[in-house]
Amino acid sequence: MPSSATPDILPQGEITFRGRGLAVMQGRRLSLKVCPRCSQRNDRRAAEQGHCHWCAYIPSLADAEPISPGSA
Repeated sequence: MPSSATPDILPQGEITFRGRGLAVMQGRRLSLKVCPRCSQRNDRRAAEQGHCHWCAYIPSLADAEPISPGSA
């Protein structure tokens, strides 16, 4: 699982990384849809592995923030 520092309680559902990118967190599984570093939409296989296909970014779950309902 990608992370350098895992918080005690992980946000669930759609998340961003300090307001950038888009990922979906289900339990402890992360699917990175849009990279917060290069802003590219991710390849499906790479997304499911939790890293960016384009720039090889691996997100830190310490930066994860839930997307509030209605802010899409």
